[in-house]
Formats: sequence, structure tokens, C-alpha cells
Amino acid sequence: MNARLRDSAIDSSHERSDADGAPDGVKVSSTRALAPHEGAPPKTAPQLSASRPAARLFAEMRADLARRRPHYRSDWSDGFHSKVVSSSLFMFFTSIAPAITFAAMLVSETRQAGVPQIGPVEVIMSTALTGCIFSIFGGQPLCIVGVTGPVTIFTISCFTVAKAWGIPFLPFYCWVQLWSALMHMLLAASNACRAITLVSRYSCETFGMLIATIYIYTGVHNLVGYFYDKLMAPALLSLLLGLGTAWLALTLSGARAWSILTRASRVTIADYAATGSVIIFCFSPYLLAGTLHLTPAFAGGNSNGTISTIDVPSDFGPTAPGRSWLVNPADCPPRAIIFALVPAFFLTVLFFFDHNVSSLLCQAPAFGLKKGSAYHWDFFVVGVQILITGMLGIPPVNGLIPQAPLHTDSLCEKAFRKDTHGRTVEAIVKCHEQRLSNLMQALLLAATLPFISFIGYLPIATLDGLFLYMGVASFAGNSFYERIVLYITDHERQYARSLDFLDRVPLPAVRRFTLVQMAILAAIFAITRVPFIDGFFPLLIAVLIPVRIFILPKMFGAANVDAMDADGAPPEEATLEDAPATAGGGEPRHSNADAGQQEAHGGAERV
Repeated sequence: MNARLRDSAIDSSHERSDADGAPDGVKVSSTRALAPHEGAPPKTAPQLSASRPAARLFAEMRADLARRRPHYRSDWSDGFHSKVVSSSLFMFFTSIAPAITFAAMLVSETRQAGVPQIGPVEVIMSTALTGCIFSIFGGQPLCIVGVTGPVTIFTISCFTVAKAWGIPFLPFYCWVQLWSALMHMLLAASNACRAITLVSRYSCETFGMLIATIYIYTGVHNLVGYFYDKLMAPALLSLLLGLGTAWLALTLSGARAWSILTRASRVTIADYAATGSVIIFCFSPYLLAGTLHLTPAFAGGNSNGTISTIDVPSDFGPTAPGRSWLVNPADCPPRAIIFALVPAFFLTVLFFFDHNVSSLLCQAPAFGLKKGSAYHWDFFVVGVQILITGMLGIPPVNGLIPQAPLHTDSLCEKAFRKDTHGRTVEAIVKCHEQRLSNLMQALLLAATLPFISFIGYLPIATLDGLFLYMGVASFAGNSFYERIVLYITDHERQYARSLDFLDRVPLPAVRRFTLVQMAILAAIFAITRVPFIDGFFPLLIAVLIPVRIFILPKMFGAANVDAMDADGAPPEEATLEDAPATAGGGEPRHSNADAGQQEAHGGAERV
């Protein structure tokens, strides 16, 4: 990491006004194909006060509140826009699908005397409750919070430890979260989130690829599993539902680049791509209900002769019968209370990286956000939420990847332009920064709880397809992914990839750098699949930072690493040529009508 990244983010941040955005510093990229903003957008890297970390407690939290307070009223008034409605529905489906899938894993892996301790009700309740809290009290409301794959793995590890030690799981799980909540609050109060300035694009994209890999692996694993658990006909139908959902969502999400229909129609189709795809493929099996004889899981369905539906309780209540919603911490033995500090530390390490990286990604410079960040205050709010989820005996939450950056992206208005290499790219015109979409998706999740039995009619294969879509959609704009594809790219067309450093870094160095990053990704992913040691993977994620700072520059040269790890610099405005959208990625077609339309929208077709 270069000196500017480490020094200017702290020393120069107080010289810029809040309205001007955050100081240059942290290098991140969005998870979608996002072109540079019109002009030079304000960066939304960590905005930090002038005081040093050791100066006084709560300094950065007070600075965060002072930065965001003037925008709180507009955070609500700016929410009345059609983009907010489509974004809310999109986030609802992208939140409930992982929640249900991860809940299914918890149901099968947290059985005590044959009774699961955590299931869909707890996961959905946790995501909905904390989503409401964060959308109202959080500093950066664009960050979507929920139960993640790593949290699911962590929870299963806690259950495995509790079972091996003969400790009651829920009281032990409660103490793990109580200790972790205290650690979160202490870190936020001591201005520790300044350390996020050490996180570079390399760490963000490696972690983003890990989450995308987990999503794709989960979707593929489930779709293949139907051929072991089902007869051939329902297995094939499940495969069609999953692949169909992913294909249709990916196809419709690219509607902005179509040459057919009106611009308003293309934008609407793209905005509701994932939502529409899930609805279509959830209802399509019931058009064949006479042949399939579908019965929801809670009513005794899911035989090997029909497709699987979601296994949920027949009514709202804790998954473990007879337990209270409030966990009694006193039921945990004293030795287990002390031992809970160890997994609590791992959870804190995971959330310190995971939540702050998801917050970085949803505030990437390419989005051009203007209202400022609130890293320390948000981390404190996450700590308060962990305190609540611990007492309720439900999973803790933090910022979601790829949902958080996908949320911001879904709120952006875009235009098509040409960059310096002649590529047609999407440039963000405006992002609707507000709180309503986050709150609405959380309320929609909460609304499903009284009618939890109806979710039992949804085909699981459709949600598996949504997992595939979210994993693949998060590749776009990720330079790590672009460098992987570079291995199979024709040498004459390598500049077609969105990598602006290829003329400065030798190609062999790029490939070796990518190979090392792939090896690290594979190692972390492998750890998450191994029982008993999967709880240690947060430490491997944290190790990405010193690896980037101390090891990679010695292996590939500091200049090369800085070039490959830097944000892509936006092309000069004078070199951007107007380019109307085209279908199929062909050469843009220009006409007088197009030119007039583009001029009316600032020199580019707005989408």
C-alpha cells in the first residue's frame, strides 16, 4: 500500500468539508460494472476527524454523527422515487433467499436430541429486526445487514463446540454474542475503525470473491444434490428452475443495453430483473400442479417424487419447541462463560473486516455518494444489534456482500459513454441516497413471519438460482475476476478487459499476482468447508491486510502492486464520447436523433 493511502486518509481528511465527500485513501471497487462518474465524483472512503486515535474516546463516533446529522431529514424525504420501490423489492428477495438457505443449513447442523435450535424463523427475524434498527439509527443506511454465510459457518462451529463440551448451546451462544458486542463497542469508542484505511482493493476484492464463491458453490451444490435425493424427473425440473432463474435474472438485468423498447421500459425491466425472475419461476411449477402434486414441506411434502419446497414451521414461533424468546445467560456454566471469549474474539475479527468491507463496497468511489460515511458509529450500532440478537438467541448480523453494493447500484441512474479504449461503459449520473429502501426491505421480511407457512410453498431450486445470480452478478467490476479471465483472453483483445494497468505492468507479473491471489482465495474457502477448524477462517481474512502491505510488494515490486491494487482512474471528461446503448455489445450507432437525445441528458443516454 502506498504512502498516500496510509497518510492522507487520516491527516488530510479534516481539510475537506463534509459536503465534498470523503478524503482519498481507501482503495475499493464496486461489485458491479460501474464506470467513472461524470466529472470527478467525491470519494466515500473513511471520513476521519483530525484527532489521532489515542486523543480521546468517542472522537470518531461524534465526528460521524456530526457528518450525517445534517442529512438525516433528506435521508427520508429523498426516498420517494420509483428506484426506491424496485430496489426495496430487489433487496427483499436477495435477503430472504440467503436467509432461508442458511437457515436450512442451521436446521440440519444444530440439532440437539433431534431438535434444531435455529431455523428460518430465527434467521428471518434477526435480519428483519436488525434491518429496521440499522436503517433508522445507522449512519450509512445504504449498507444492508443480515445473516451471512460466514456467520452461518461460525454458528455451526459454536454449536459443535458446545455439543462436544456438553454445554447448553443457546446460553453459550448468547455469551459469545454478549462478549462480542462489548468488543464492538470498545473498538468503535476507541476509534479503531481507522484501521480500515489499511484495507485496499486487493483485500476487498478477495473477500468479495470469497462470498461470491460461497454463493455459487451453495447454488451448484444444492442443484446437483437433487439428483441424489430425488427421482430423475423432479431433479431435472429443479435444475431447470434454478438455472432458469439465474439465466433470466442475468438476461433481464442487462436490459439497459438493449436496442429494443423505450428507455423507460428497459430501465424498468432491468430494475425488476431479479424480482421478476424469482416470481416467475416460483409460480411456474404450480402451473403443472396436477402433474407434480406439490405439497409444502411443513405438510409432509418434499418426497423424492416431487420438487423440494422450503422447510418452515407451520406457524410463527421459536424453532426449538418450548424455549422462550429470551435466553437466560445464567444457564451457561462459569467456565463456558470465560471460554466464550475465544469465539467472541473470532466473531469480532470477522465483523470488523466483513462489515467495514461491505460498507466500503457500498460506498465505492464509482457510486459518487455525497452524504458521507459513518464507520465508527455504524460499528457501534452493529455492537448494539449483537447484544440484542444474543439475548434473543438468534444469529448476529453485519453488512452483506454482495447485497450491500448491489443495493447502492440498484439506486443509481446511469448513462452510457465511451471510454479512452473505445469501450461502451455505464457511467453513474446520480445515486438516490436514502433510508426508505433499507427499511422497506426489512419490513417486508418482518411481514413474512406471521405468514411463515406460505413461504413453505416456494421451490428451493428457485432460490438456488438466485444464489447463482448474486454470485455471478458480483463478478462485474471486480478486477480480480477480470485478471482471472485474462488468462483465457486473446492477447490482441486483452485491453477489452476493464484493467487500466496493462500498459504499465508486465503481463507475466499480472498472471503471477493473480495466481497468488487465487491460491489465497482457495485456501480460505477450503478452511470454511472443514469442520472444527472452519471457525478460524476470520483470522485468514484479517491476514490479507499484512500480506498486501508487507509480502506482495517484495514478490512483485511495490510499483506493480500499487498499480494493480489501485482504483481505476476515471478517463478525462474530454475523452468521453457520447455512446448510445447497443444490444449485444456491438459498435454504437449514432444518429441525429440519438445525438439530440444524448445532448438533452448531458451528453450520454441516460438509463
